[in-house]
Amino acid sequence: MTPSAATASSRRSAHAPSHARRATPGAAGSRRAALRLVPSRRRGAARSRAVADQTRRLHVLAVVVVALALVAVVIGQALLASGQVRLAALQHELRLEQSANRQNQQTVAALETPSRIVGAAANQLHMVRSSGVTELPYVPLSVPLPTPRVIGAPPSPAFHAPATP
Repeated sequence: MTPSAATASSRRSAHAPSHARRATPGAAGSRRAALRLVPSRRRGAARSRAVADQTRRLHVLAVVVVALALVAVVIGQALLASGQVRLAALQHELRLEQSANRQNQQTVAALETPSRIVGAAANQLHMVRSSGVTELPYVPLSVPLPTPRVIGAPPSPAFHAPATP
């Protein structure tokens, strides 16, 4: 290489941008680097804006899904709580009715005592005690009664046989 060519190439490399310096093949200098198409900034910006929009939409969709899930959980909890309140009210009402039923059973048991029935019969209905009480014998209901004997009845006078002359 001639000194003037060497100084020209060094001048070119000193003033050339850094990416151009890297593209030169070095000291050989006889071969030039292949040219390539550099994408414009507008296309890259549009792509990155589209990717950013898609990412933003995905984030918004994820937030909406999470918000809807939380609202569903809150609604479920509210329904569960209202059901528990209603159940507690019904259990309280059941306890009150059971207590009233026990009181009624005790009142009926007191009214069914034989001494009270005898006293009410004597005082209010003016009934008297009988002098003799005949008790009926116990008959088991599982054993059938024997067939009664039927004795023929005497013929009635209207059905006399006609007298023969």
